[in-house]
Amino acid sequence: QKAADYLEAGIPRVWIVDPQAKSITIFYPDAPPKTFTGSQVVQDNFLPGLKVVPQDVFAQAGIP
Repeated sequence: QKAADYLEAGIPRVWIVDPQAKSITIFYPDAPPKTFTGSQVVQDNFLPGLKVVPQDVFAQAGIP
């Protein structure tokens, strides 16, 4: 529900990083959310050039 609140307030993207599920979910104002895990590359045209790999994020954070 929090993601929806932010989107309704005009925030263009909401990223939820879930350390338990080791996933990154991106919520959009005009499309269904997308969840990324493992070695999937997270890219978003809203942030050109940014590439994030969930397993690298959690490894760097020390989350096994």
